[in-house]
Amino acid sequence: MAEYDLIGLGNALVDSEFHVTYSFLKKNGFEKGTMHLVDNDEQTNLLNSLEKEYGKPSLACGGSATNTIFAASILGSSCSYICKVGNDKNGNFYLNDLSDAGVNIDHSIKLDSEIGSGTCTVMVSPDAERTMSTCLGISSDLSASDVAEEIFSDSKLIYLEGYMMSGDDSYNACLEAIKLAKKKNVKIAFTLSDPNIVSAFKERMLNILNSKVEVLFCNDEEAKVITDLENSEQALKKLGEYSDKVFVTLGSKGAMILENGDIEYVSGYEVDPIDTNGAGDMFAGAVLNRLLLGNSNKDAASFGCFLASRGVTVFGPRLERDDYLKYQKEFDIL
Repeated sequence: MAEYDLIGLGNALVDSEFHVTYSFLKKNGFEKGTMHLVDNDEQTNLLNSLEKEYGKPSLACGGSATNTIFAASILGSSCSYICKVGNDKNGNFYLNDLSDAGVNIDHSIKLDSEIGSGTCTVMVSPDAERTMSTCLGISSDLSASDVAEEIFSDSKLIYLEGYMMSGDDSYNACLEAIKLAKKKNVKIAFTLSDPNIVSAFKERMLNILNSKVEVLFCNDEEAKVITDLENSEQALKKLGEYSDKVFVTLGSKGAMILENGDIEYVSGYEVDPIDTNGAGDMFAGAVLNRLLLGNSNKDAASFGCFLASRGVTVFGPRLERDDYLKYQKEFDIL
Protein backbone atom coordinates (compact mmCIF):
# COMPACT_ATOMS: atom_id res chain seq x y z
CA MET A 1 0.00 0.00 0.00
CA ALA A 2 1.34 3.43 -0.97
CA GLU A 3 2.34 5.67 1.90
CA TYR A 4 1.47 8.83 -0.04
CA ASP A 5 -1.44 9.43 -2.36
CA LEU A 6 0.20 12.52 -3.76
CA ILE A 7 3.68 14.07 -3.92
CA GLY A 8 4.12 17.70 -4.84
CA LEU A 9 7.26 19.20 -6.36
CA GLY A 10 7.42 22.95 -6.75
CA ASN A 11 8.56 26.33 -5.63
CA ALA A 12 8.36 27.13 -1.93
CA LEU A 13 7.17 30.71 -1.51
CA VAL A 14 5.78 32.79 1.31
CA ASP A 15 2.88 34.86 -0.03
CA SER A 16 2.48 38.46 1.13
CA GLU A 17 -0.93 39.60 -0.06
CA PHE A 18 -2.35 43.11 -0.40
CA HIS A 19 -5.52 44.75 -1.68
CA VAL A 20 -4.38 47.36 -4.22
CA THR A 21 -5.84 49.91 -6.60
CA TYR A 22 -5.63 49.81 -10.38
CA SER A 23 -3.57 52.99 -10.25
CA PHE A 24 -0.94 51.29 -8.08
CA LEU A 25 -0.53 48.51 -10.65
CA LYS A 26 -0.30 50.99 -13.50
CA LYS A 27 2.12 53.27 -11.65
CA ASN A 28 4.43 50.33 -10.96
CA GLY A 29 4.25 48.87 -14.47
CA PHE A 30 2.30 45.69 -13.72
CA GLU A 31 -0.03 44.07 -16.23
CA LYS A 32 -3.06 43.01 -14.24
CA GLY A 33 -3.48 39.26 -13.80
CA THR A 34 0.08 38.25 -14.66
CA MET A 35 3.12 36.94 -12.78
CA HIS A 36 6.49 38.71 -12.91
CA LEU A 37 9.84 37.22 -11.84
CA VAL A 38 11.99 39.71 -9.92
CA ASP A 39 15.20 39.71 -7.92
CA ASN A 40 15.45 40.24 -4.17
CA ASP A 41 16.10 43.99 -4.36
CA GLU A 42 13.09 44.57 -6.60
CA GLN A 43 10.91 42.47 -4.30
CA THR A 44 12.10 44.33 -1.20
CA ASN A 45 11.43 47.71 -2.80
CA LEU A 46 7.95 46.61 -3.87
CA LEU A 47 7.09 45.27 -0.42
CA ASN A 48 8.28 48.50 1.21
CA SER A 49 6.15 50.53 -1.19
CA LEU A 50 3.08 48.36 -0.58
CA GLU A 51 3.43 48.38 3.20
CA LYS A 52 3.85 52.15 3.19
CA GLU A 53 0.64 52.57 1.19
CA TYR A 54 -1.51 49.65 2.41
CA GLY A 55 -0.08 48.42 5.73
CA LYS A 56 1.06 44.94 6.71
CA PRO A 57 0.20 42.03 4.38
CA SER A 58 -1.62 38.77 4.94
CA LEU A 59 0.88 35.86 4.96
CA ALA A 60 0.57 32.21 3.84
CA CYS A 61 2.82 29.44 2.61
CA GLY A 62 2.37 29.64 -1.13
CA GLY A 63 3.42 28.61 -4.58
CA SER A 64 1.18 26.92 -7.13
CA ALA A 65 1.92 23.29 -6.25
CA THR A 66 2.00 24.15 -2.55
CA ASN A 67 -1.57 25.44 -2.69
CA THR A 68 -2.71 22.33 -4.53
CA ILE A 69 -1.03 19.90 -2.12
CA PHE A 70 -2.32 21.92 0.84
CA ALA A 71 -5.92 21.56 -0.38
CA ALA A 72 -5.59 17.86 -1.20
CA SER A 73 -4.10 17.16 2.23
CA ILE A 74 -6.83 19.01 4.14
CA LEU A 75 -9.44 17.12 2.09
CA GLY A 76 -7.98 13.81 3.21
CA SER A 77 -5.27 12.77 0.74
CA SER A 78 -1.94 11.68 2.24
CA CYS A 79 0.63 14.09 0.83
CA SER A 80 4.33 14.84 0.84
CA TYR A 81 6.19 17.81 -0.64
CA ILE A 82 9.63 18.27 -2.24
CA CYS A 83 11.00 21.81 -2.14
CA LYS A 84 13.91 23.95 -0.96
CA VAL A 85 13.85 26.83 1.54
CA GLY A 86 16.40 28.84 3.46
CA ASN A 87 16.98 28.44 7.17
CA ASP A 88 15.37 31.82 7.78
CA LYS A 89 12.13 33.35 9.03
CA ASN A 90 10.26 32.79 5.76
CA GLY A 91 11.56 29.25 5.35
CA ASN A 92 10.55 28.25 8.86
CA PHE A 93 7.11 29.85 8.45
CA TYR A 94 6.58 28.05 5.15
CA LEU A 95 7.49 24.57 6.42
CA ASN A 96 5.53 24.98 9.66
CA ASP A 97 2.42 26.12 7.77
CA LEU A 98 2.63 23.19 5.36
CA SER A 99 3.30 20.66 8.10
CA ASP A 100 0.36 21.96 10.13
CA ALA A 101 -1.86 21.07 7.16
CA GLY A 102 -0.77 17.44 7.47
CA VAL A 103 1.73 17.48 4.60
CA ASN A 104 4.89 15.42 5.14
CA ILE A 105 7.96 17.64 4.70
CA ASP A 106 10.69 15.05 5.27
CA HIS A 107 11.81 15.42 1.65
CA SER A 108 11.85 19.22 1.78
CA ILE A 109 15.29 20.78 2.16
CA LYS A 110 16.18 23.63 4.51
CA LEU A 111 19.62 25.19 4.02
CA ASP A 112 21.72 27.86 5.68
CA SER A 113 22.45 30.13 2.75
CA GLU A 114 23.05 33.72 1.78
CA ILE A 115 20.15 33.27 -0.61
CA GLY A 116 16.83 33.68 1.19
CA SER A 117 13.64 31.68 0.88
CA GLY A 118 11.33 32.42 -2.03
CA THR A 119 8.61 35.05 -1.72
CA CYS A 120 5.59 36.09 -3.73
CA THR A 121 3.98 39.51 -3.46
CA VAL A 122 0.31 39.15 -4.40
CA MET A 123 -1.58 42.30 -5.36
CA VAL A 124 -5.35 41.89 -5.52
CA SER A 125 -7.20 44.54 -7.53
CA PRO A 126 -10.84 45.62 -6.98
CA ASP A 127 -12.09 43.06 -9.56
CA ALA A 128 -10.58 40.25 -7.38
CA GLU A 129 -7.86 39.54 -9.97
CA ARG A 130 -4.40 38.78 -8.59
CA THR A 131 -1.15 40.15 -9.99
CA MET A 132 2.05 38.58 -8.68
CA SER A 133 5.68 39.58 -8.21
CA THR A 134 7.79 36.50 -7.46
CA CYS A 135 11.33 36.23 -6.13
CA LEU A 136 12.18 32.54 -6.28
CA GLY A 137 15.19 32.84 -3.98
CA ILE A 138 16.76 29.54 -2.98
CA SER A 139 13.66 27.71 -4.24
CA SER A 140 15.01 27.96 -7.78
CA ASP A 141 18.08 25.95 -6.69
CA LEU A 142 16.02 22.79 -6.21
CA SER A 143 17.85 20.34 -8.49
CA ALA A 144 17.70 16.78 -9.78
CA SER A 145 19.97 15.60 -6.95
CA ASP A 146 17.37 16.82 -4.42
CA VAL A 147 14.69 14.45 -5.75
CA ALA A 148 14.97 11.27 -3.68
CA GLU A 149 14.08 8.00 -5.41
CA GLU A 150 12.71 6.32 -2.30
CA ILE A 151 9.67 8.58 -2.04
CA PHE A 152 8.42 7.28 -5.41
CA SER A 153 8.29 3.71 -4.11
CA ASP A 154 5.60 4.75 -1.66
CA SER A 155 3.41 7.04 -3.78
CA LYS A 156 0.57 6.98 -6.30
CA LEU A 157 0.88 10.32 -8.11
CA ILE A 158 3.27 13.28 -8.40
CA TYR A 159 2.14 16.83 -9.19
CA LEU A 160 4.50 19.23 -10.99
CA GLU A 161 4.04 22.97 -11.59
CA GLY A 162 4.87 24.87 -14.74
CA TYR A 163 6.64 27.61 -12.80
CA MET A 164 9.51 25.14 -12.36
CA MET A 165 10.33 25.61 -16.04
CA SER A 166 11.84 29.05 -15.32
CA GLY A 167 15.12 27.78 -13.84
CA ASP A 168 17.66 25.29 -15.21
CA ASP A 169 18.00 23.44 -11.90
CA SER A 170 14.28 23.33 -11.15
CA TYR A 171 13.49 22.20 -14.70
CA ASN A 172 16.00 19.38 -14.35
CA ALA A 173 14.40 18.46 -11.01
CA CYS A 174 11.11 17.98 -12.89
CA LEU A 175 12.79 15.81 -15.51
CA GLU A 176 14.32 13.67 -12.77
CA ALA A 177 10.96 13.37 -11.03
CA ILE A 178 9.33 12.24 -14.29
CA LYS A 179 12.07 9.66 -14.88
CA LEU A 180 11.68 8.23 -11.37
CA ALA A 181 7.89 8.32 -11.56
CA LYS A 182 7.90 6.26 -14.75
CA LYS A 183 10.43 3.85 -13.26
CA LYS A 184 8.22 3.32 -10.19
CA ASN A 185 4.87 3.39 -12.03
CA VAL A 186 3.80 6.60 -10.30
CA LYS A 187 1.29 8.66 -12.28
CA ILE A 188 2.18 12.25 -13.28
CA ALA A 189 0.02 15.37 -13.06
CA PHE A 190 1.20 18.69 -14.48
CA THR A 191 -0.13 22.24 -14.43
CA LEU A 192 0.88 24.90 -16.97
CA SER A 193 0.63 27.53 -14.18
CA ASP A 194 0.73 30.87 -16.02
CA PRO A 195 0.39 32.19 -19.61
CA ASN A 196 3.61 34.22 -19.39
CA ILE A 197 5.55 31.19 -18.18
CA VAL A 198 4.07 29.08 -20.96
CA SER A 199 5.09 31.68 -23.55
CA ALA A 200 8.61 32.17 -22.17
CA PHE A 201 9.40 28.49 -21.64
CA LYS A 202 7.25 26.77 -24.25
CA GLU A 203 9.99 24.39 -25.42
CA ARG A 204 10.49 23.08 -21.89
CA MET A 205 6.74 22.83 -21.35
CA LEU A 206 6.34 20.79 -24.52
CA ASN A 207 9.21 18.54 -23.50
CA ILE A 208 7.36 17.76 -20.26
CA LEU A 209 4.10 17.21 -22.13
CA ASN A 210 5.74 14.93 -24.69
CA SER A 211 6.70 12.60 -21.84
CA LYS A 212 2.93 11.88 -21.61
CA VAL A 213 1.39 12.98 -18.33
CA GLU A 214 -1.68 11.26 -16.95
CA VAL A 215 -3.46 14.44 -15.77
CA LEU A 216 -3.02 17.96 -17.17
CA PHE A 217 -4.35 21.21 -15.71
CA CYS A 218 -4.45 24.68 -17.28
CA ASN A 219 -6.75 27.61 -17.82
CA ASP A 220 -8.25 28.65 -21.14
CA GLU A 221 -5.56 31.23 -21.95
CA GLU A 222 -2.70 28.84 -21.14
CA ALA A 223 -4.27 26.20 -23.38
CA LYS A 224 -4.33 28.63 -26.29
CA VAL A 225 -0.74 29.80 -25.73
CA ILE A 226 0.76 26.31 -25.51
CA THR A 227 -1.09 25.08 -28.62
CA ASP A 228 -0.98 28.31 -30.70
CA LEU A 229 -4.72 27.88 -31.26
CA GLU A 230 -7.39 30.53 -30.65
CA ASN A 231 -10.37 28.20 -30.43
CA SER A 232 -10.79 26.76 -26.93
CA GLU A 233 -12.15 23.38 -27.99
CA GLN A 234 -9.49 22.97 -30.66
CA ALA A 235 -6.81 23.81 -28.10
CA LEU A 236 -8.26 21.29 -25.68
CA LYS A 237 -8.33 18.60 -28.38
CA LYS A 238 -4.67 19.34 -29.14
CA LEU A 239 -3.76 18.93 -25.48
CA GLY A 240 -5.31 15.48 -25.66
CA GLU A 241 -2.23 14.44 -27.64
CA TYR A 242 -0.21 14.84 -24.43
CA SER A 243 -2.57 13.56 -21.76
CA ASP A 244 -5.60 11.29 -21.50
CA LYS A 245 -7.20 13.54 -18.86
CA VAL A 246 -7.16 17.31 -19.41
CA PHE A 247 -8.91 19.86 -17.17
CA VAL A 248 -9.21 23.44 -18.49
CA THR A 249 -10.62 26.01 -16.09
CA LEU A 250 -12.89 28.77 -17.41
CA GLY A 251 -13.13 31.02 -14.35
CA SER A 252 -16.69 31.52 -13.12
CA LYS A 253 -18.00 29.64 -16.17
CA GLY A 254 -16.64 26.34 -14.85
CA ALA A 255 -14.34 23.95 -16.68
CA MET A 256 -13.87 21.80 -19.75
CA ILE A 257 -12.75 18.18 -19.48
CA LEU A 258 -11.16 16.06 -22.18
CA GLU A 259 -11.02 12.31 -21.67
CA ASN A 260 -9.92 10.04 -24.49
CA GLY A 261 -10.85 12.67 -27.07
CA ASP A 262 -14.32 13.55 -25.73
CA ILE A 263 -15.07 17.07 -24.41
CA GLU A 264 -17.45 17.69 -21.53
CA TYR A 265 -18.39 20.99 -19.90
CA VAL A 266 -18.84 21.41 -16.15
CA SER A 267 -20.77 24.43 -14.86
CA GLY A 268 -19.29 26.95 -12.47
CA TYR A 269 -20.90 28.46 -9.38
CA GLU A 270 -21.95 32.11 -9.21
CA VAL A 271 -20.41 33.99 -6.28
CA ASP A 272 -19.18 37.51 -5.53
CA PRO A 273 -15.39 37.10 -5.76
CA ILE A 274 -12.99 38.89 -3.44
CA ASP A 275 -9.66 37.33 -4.41
CA THR A 276 -8.87 34.86 -7.23
CA ASN A 277 -5.37 34.08 -5.95
CA GLY A 278 -4.95 30.32 -5.68
CA ALA A 279 -8.32 29.44 -7.24
CA GLY A 280 -6.84 27.28 -9.99
CA ASP A 281 -4.54 25.59 -7.49
CA MET A 282 -7.48 24.83 -5.19
CA PHE A 283 -9.39 23.43 -8.17
CA ALA A 284 -6.49 21.09 -8.94
CA GLY A 285 -6.20 19.96 -5.31
CA ALA A 286 -9.89 19.14 -5.15
CA VAL A 287 -9.81 17.32 -8.49
CA LEU A 288 -6.78 15.22 -7.55
CA ASN A 289 -8.32 14.33 -4.20
CA ARG A 290 -11.45 13.05 -5.96
CA LEU A 291 -9.56 11.22 -8.69
CA LEU A 292 -7.45 9.45 -6.08
CA LEU A 293 -10.68 8.32 -4.43
CA GLY A 294 -11.80 6.80 -7.73
CA ASN A 295 -14.41 9.42 -8.67
CA SER A 296 -15.25 10.27 -12.27
CA ASN A 297 -13.61 13.18 -14.08
CA LYS A 298 -16.92 15.07 -14.14
CA ASP A 299 -17.52 14.64 -10.41
CA ALA A 300 -13.93 15.65 -9.66
CA ALA A 301 -14.18 18.77 -11.85
CA SER A 302 -17.57 19.71 -10.37
CA PHE A 303 -16.14 19.51 -6.86
CA GLY A 304 -13.10 21.50 -8.01
CA CYS A 305 -15.33 24.26 -9.37
CA PHE A 306 -17.44 24.25 -6.22
CA LEU A 307 -14.48 24.49 -3.84
CA ALA A 308 -12.69 27.13 -5.93
CA SER A 309 -15.88 29.22 -6.05
CA ARG A 310 -15.85 29.27 -2.25
CA GLY A 311 -12.13 29.99 -2.22
CA VAL A 312 -12.48 33.20 -4.22
CA THR A 313 -14.92 34.62 -1.66
CA VAL A 314 -12.14 35.00 0.94
CA PHE A 315 -8.93 37.00 0.95
CA GLY A 316 -5.83 34.87 0.51
CA PRO A 317 -4.91 31.70 -1.41
CA ARG A 318 -6.94 29.32 0.74
CA LEU A 319 -9.91 28.76 3.00
CA GLU A 320 -9.93 28.32 6.74
CA ARG A 321 -9.00 24.69 7.34
CA ASP A 322 -12.36 23.63 8.76
CA ASP A 323 -14.07 25.12 5.72
CA TYR A 324 -12.48 22.63 3.31
CA LEU A 325 -14.28 19.76 5.04
CA LYS A 326 -17.45 21.80 5.50
CA TYR A 327 -17.68 22.49 1.78
CA GLN A 328 -16.72 18.90 1.00
CA LYS A 329 -19.79 17.75 2.96
CA GLU A 330 -21.97 20.45 1.37
CA PHE A 331 -21.01 19.34 -2.11
CA ASP A 332 -21.66 15.67 -1.35
CA ILE A 333 -25.28 16.39 -0.43
CA LEU A 334 -26.01 18.72 -3.37
